[in-house]
Amino acid sequence: MKTRQNILAGWAAIALLCLATLPTTACAPQSTIAALTSTLGNAAASIAVIEGNTTLAAQLQTDTAAAVTAIQNWKSGTPAQNVVAALNIVIQDINLICANGICGSYEPLIVLALGTVQSIIAIVDPGATPAEAKVGPNARVHLAYYPVNAKDFKTQWNNIANSNSQLAAVAIK
Repeated sequence: MKTRQNILAGWAAIALLCLATLPTTACAPQSTIAALTSTLGNAAASIAVIEGNTTLAAQLQTDTAAAVTAIQNWKSGTPAQNVVAALNIVIQDINLICANGICGSYEPLIVLALGTVQSIIAIVDPGATPAEAKVGPNARVHLAYYPVNAKDFKTQWNNIANSNSQLAAVAIK
């Protein structure tokens, strides 16, 4: 029952995003989705850098840039498989931050990043299946409130980062 409520809450957030932007487009403007994707990719890359994994950080930035390009090239109302495929690669990259199944203090930030990518996939293609998000052996990725733009993502990210001195280094400036 709780899982169903969580799923419904997620879809409600997506519907609100679409309704809020309906006067200007069919859903969230592509520039808004692209900026959100870029911000979350850079934020996740900052965790990889702090963890000493500069290769993963570079991979995240490259794959996020490819996802942003796919979003910008996508035409609303047309198949979004290229966008979904690019975003699924970003999910797989973010999963590598917790490759050993333990995210430690970064877990809430990883959950935010993964949940945000999943919500973007749901916006561009509601029927698509996102790549599996892995945050730990028993952790499920669920956000009660999905960020609707880059500013909203930064606010949520920084609220988490600033609540724990171990995470302060990854706060978005």
